[in-house]
Amino acid sequence: MKFLDKRSNKVKNAYSIEANSEKVLVKFTEKGKVYTYNPENIKIIDESQVDAANRIYRFEQRCYQCGQNATIHTYIVFSDNLDEDVTFPWDKERLSRNQDIFAHLQDSSIEYYGLKVIGGNPRLDEALLKKFPEKIKMKYSKTQKRSYPMNVCEHCGAKQGEYFIYRQVNDMIKNMREIEVIGEE
Repeated sequence: MKFLDKRSNKVKNAYSIEANSEKVLVKFTEKGKVYTYNPENIKIIDESQVDAANRIYRFEQRCYQCGQNATIHTYIVFSDNLDEDVTFPWDKERLSRNQDIFAHLQDSSIEYYGLKVIGGNPRLDEALLKKFPEKIKMKYSKTQKRSYPMNVCEHCGAKQGEYFIYRQVNDMIKNMREIEVIGEE
């Protein structure tokens, strides 16, 4: 079972959750201690309703080929837990803790936070391919020497690759800019 702790904005795994209007009782292990939460501070996640990509982010990125704004769809997950979405307000401490230091030292123009975007997780990539078949296509990257799902510019069809999306997301997180989440209630 999973729940969102709204105070820390973190998704946590629980062994059992019992809820009523006054309190929520959570056990993290079978024989573990019972923790009490205020119902306003917790959101129980119905895993049967969760898509492979829990959150889908959408933003505009300037197309390198035609110069127009291309709509980008991606997931953003922590590199240390590919099942956990990176959510706003961004946990920059955790993202920095898992930072690719070697890449950052080679190119200090971005932080190289510990996160994955489209192209970084085959299971989540497949979910995006199915959800947006007209906007996301399997394309070959000469740089990465592999095919993976990429956004395509709706104006000219140019590939919008993982690296450039990763750079854009890193910049938005660094500057604490919120990214639109689509498909949520």
